[in-house]
Amino acid sequence: MRVAAASLELVELEGARRGLVLSISDEDGRVGVGEATPLPGFSPESADDDQRALAELPGALGPIDLPGGAPGAAPAATVLAIQRALAPLSSRLRGAPAARFALETALLDLLGQRLGVPVSACLGGHRRYEEVQVNGLLTTSSALPEMLDRARALAVRGVGTIKVKLRSRGQEGFARDLEALRALRREHPAVELRLDANAAWSLDEAPRRLGLLAPLRPRFVEQPVAPELLHHLGACEVPWAADESLAVEGMPERLLDAEGCAAFILKPAILGLLRAHELGCRAQARGLGAVVTHLFDGPIALAAACELALSLPRAPLACGLDAHAGLEAWPAIRVPQLHEGGLIAASDRPGLGVGRWRA
Repeated sequence: MRVAAASLELVELEGARRGLVLSISDEDGRVGVGEATPLPGFSPESADDDQRALAELPGALGPIDLPGGAPGAAPAATVLAIQRALAPLSSRLRGAPAARFALETALLDLLGQRLGVPVSACLGGHRRYEEVQVNGLLTTSSALPEMLDRARALAVRGVGTIKVKLRSRGQEGFARDLEALRALRREHPAVELRLDANAAWSLDEAPRRLGLLAPLRPRFVEQPVAPELLHHLGACEVPWAADESLAVEGMPERLLDAEGCAAFILKPAILGLLRAHELGCRAQARGLGAVVTHLFDGPIALAAACELALSLPRAPLACGLDAHAGLEAWPAIRVPQLHEGGLIAASDRPGLGVGRWRA
């Protein structure tokens, strides 16, 4: 397969955020799409960086040798073919993971259409499970009545897992967060609770705070300490999960064997789609949980993240792939993997399933 043409369209979003939609076509006229929407203050690159990385693509990509055999039967060979095609762009894509995510998504969309299988089959072979749950998202920066109202709305939808971002800082802030979490747990004693400290705690204070959170029975706390320090945390009264640390070179390998690590949080917009899939497979092989989550990006990236969640050896834990308010800034595109009741399920379409980009 050869990429015959490529185009890039800029999408102006709210505030300073911008998205890029990549469309690539093969010699038979099929079109695959991908999306790069870096998040200012979180992503390591800007939309301008991604735009430069994705310029002049057809001449820069290597050929893509399709694997033989039944469609979806040789996912490792499919992934290897894409990696070889991207090799000439390695220096250009370094430091621009959202651009890599867009290009890998577009290539997998194209390959899936050509083979007649979804992206998840290109990544992981024949599907081993039918559905993935989504988690709800709350934040302690909201007033407590508002936070509890949102939790009730999630319960009505049938969402059984809630992630709470702990936004307060300092000892007094943590005490306020603790009281809010106690109120949430009283109203929802059966919900699976996950917390996210966003790397805000020191190595010294993290074990104590995790101990104070233990009576609330959280499944784990995401990224309690700075990304480069997480492997030093060790086992605590509450397990923890790795998020931003996964983007630190060499850190995932350390964390696979780290005491206390319960799960890997996979953000393909930060890691790239192929790297996120690799880390998810390795985590599950070591008995860790895997959670796929979006970066509040657009519908194409969300569909790709859903396909990632459907491609792992075992069903991931409830994933951060629920529809979000930021999608309203995009042209209306249906994400075929998202279903009512907080479920992700395979679409009946080959490739990514979102069709061609039409602004």
